Amino acid sequence: MFNIWEVVNKMAAIAKKELFYIWPFGLSAYLAGVVFIDRSNPKNAYKQLQQTSDVMVKSKTKIWLFPEGTRNKDYTRIKPFKKGAFNIAVAAQVPIIPVVFSPYYFINKEKYIFNKGHIIIQCLEPVPTKGLTMDDVPELINKVHQQMSATYKELSKEVVNALPADYPFTLLG
Repeated sequence: MFNIWEVVNKMAAIAKKELFYIWPFGLSAYLAGVVFIDRSNPKNAYKQLQQTSDVMVKSKTKIWLFPEGTRNKDYTRIKPFKKGAFNIAVAAQVPIIPVVFSPYYFINKEKYIFNKGHIIIQCLEPVPTKGLTMDDVPELINKVHQQMSATYKELSKEVVNALPADYPFTLLG
């Protein structure tokens, strides 16, 4: 995630507050401008996101968050999206810039160990929200999810095809 920071310019990432307490990630993330959200209280979390959105618009800063609302340990598909990010984008009338990461095949899910590996990151065309209302959010979520899912499947195939034949991992089942 930090490798892309220099490319995207002014941006604040959103993360769950529990990550703040993981040394040294939490401190590094805080110093990089990550906004930590308390997900145990949904109303408060939404209020925090709304305040972040207001600051974003005033300071022309982007917000980076994962629309699934959590890590996805299923490498075969993208999980359903939460509506918070889309509500904020529509309320602020700012475009959504979908960014798709290929599967993290190099992470040992049982031991949480990073092995050597590569990842592909693809930015899709911005999705405008100008003129949309909160009534349009479900359709917007569906549209972005379909675009990102199709791209994720393509990237998954590309990653699998690049792995050595004896690589001990099955990504596509």
